[in-house]
Amino acid sequence: MNNMNSNAITLLEQELLQILKEEYSFYQSLYILLDKQRDYIKFNKDEHLLDLYAEIERCQMRIQESENKISSIQNKNPKLFRIAAIHPEIKKMVNCIVTLVKKNISLVTENEDYVKDRHERIKMELNELKSSRKILQYLREVDASPQFVDGKK
Repeated sequence: MNNMNSNAITLLEQELLQILKEEYSFYQSLYILLDKQRDYIKFNKDEHLLDLYAEIERCQMRIQESENKISSIQNKNPKLFRIAAIHPEIKKMVNCIVTLVKKNISLVTENEDYVKDRHERIKMELNELKSSRKILQYLREVDASPQFVDGKK
């Protein structure tokens, strides 16, 4: 391998490491957001959820940008990319990111379970309210009949 190829690989390794460190930091932040979301859902802090969902939506766009960035680097020179990708530091960072992504997915699943349980509970409560409303209507209909105070018909 000539010196020019070696420099290109080293530069690409450095660029990939920089990007992967940014991604790792991003996924750590995403984990914190998802954890906060879980707490808001778990402890009925609905007033904060909308802002948090908007932030998570921005994170979804950020994930797409990251994927596009890595893809464009890979597409520029696939052979050089494969060589740079086997660097131990890059492999280590990729494994760390994969672990964080798995933890994020686990948190998202947990949050979905909380939301589903909560949704079911609310549906049950609404059905109970509907049936109690029917009972109240029935009682009102009984009370609404005219009553004679003086005993005359």
